[in-house]
Amino acid sequence: MLVRSSKVIHPLGVSLETPLMVPSFSSKGFTFNKDEVSEVTDALKVSKEFLTESILLSAYDLYHKHIPFSDEFLPTELTIIDSGGYETSDVYDLSASSKYSYPIKEWQLDNYKEILGAWPKHKAGIIVSYDHGKERFSLDDQIDQAENLFSMYPQFLNDFLIKPETDSQRYVQIENILNNIEMVRNFSLIGFTEKELGNSILGRMVNIANIRRALDRQSINSPIHIFGSLDPLTSILYFLAGAEVFDGLTWLKYSYFKGSAIYQSNYGALHSDLGIHVKDVQIRSQSIVNNIYTLERMKYLMKDFIASSDFSLFDALDSGLGDLLKKFYKTFETNLK
Repeated sequence: MLVRSSKVIHPLGVSLETPLMVPSFSSKGFTFNKDEVSEVTDALKVSKEFLTESILLSAYDLYHKHIPFSDEFLPTELTIIDSGGYETSDVYDLSASSKYSYPIKEWQLDNYKEILGAWPKHKAGIIVSYDHGKERFSLDDQIDQAENLFSMYPQFLNDFLIKPETDSQRYVQIENILNNIEMVRNFSLIGFTEKELGNSILGRMVNIANIRRALDRQSINSPIHIFGSLDPLTSILYFLAGAEVFDGLTWLKYSYFKGSAIYQSNYGALHSDLGIHVKDVQIRSQSIVNNIYTLERMKYLMKDFIASSDFSLFDALDSGLGDLLKKFYKTFETNLK
């Protein structure tokens, strides 16, 4: 099987083990107050005392002060600093339930460098290669640009996010990546957005597996990071295919309940400690805390699965989930060349 756990060791000495479930924060898809602070900041205030391992923040949001840039809002051992590609594109991740008008502000590489240059020296960070929603480059150019950027900031670990190469491409070019896999050897993590890996869960799993096997053949141990995937079902499926790091906004938009992501209002109605009389704001806060707990639980179930290959472990999330995952895995194996 392709499941695995790796150690991520930061130059500051922080050591984390994959799989990593990384709660993300982004202003995109959320409203703003009169000072242009995103409502997602309120979620960060609620959750920061429960977050200890890792989070993902967008440098775009920090630069434009949609999320405060201070130690108070960097509560975890490790922060992945995204480069603003999501916020500067007109596309949404697969978890988006609505698409608010989102005016894109000025954003360029120098703005990103400004945030990286101001990053607190005592805070461990992983920087993502620069990405702008309106720009596309060949794989060779993406690699060159990432190496140039990362060489300027050796105090960070790095995460090379591979993107489609032209405006007309919806998906990353798998064959080109596989043919040039040796060129990604020097990156700490190798990233892909869930949406750009294929047009179905199965197709994305197969692509992840083929990339992981190609990396293994070249003895490249860098973990695969799936951007935009953080729910109980798809995260586990991508983990089974060989991915190790998962982030996304699903945990803020939905509630995790019995192995699925459901509407928060339904969570309030179904949860034994809440009910239909409970106010939305309380349900939202309870949902956020519960989702953090669920992500932590998923991480340890994944680790236990690496040792045992026992699908029934996932019944801890919901009765019968293990059998369902086993069924999906058999379909995946059949389609894997």
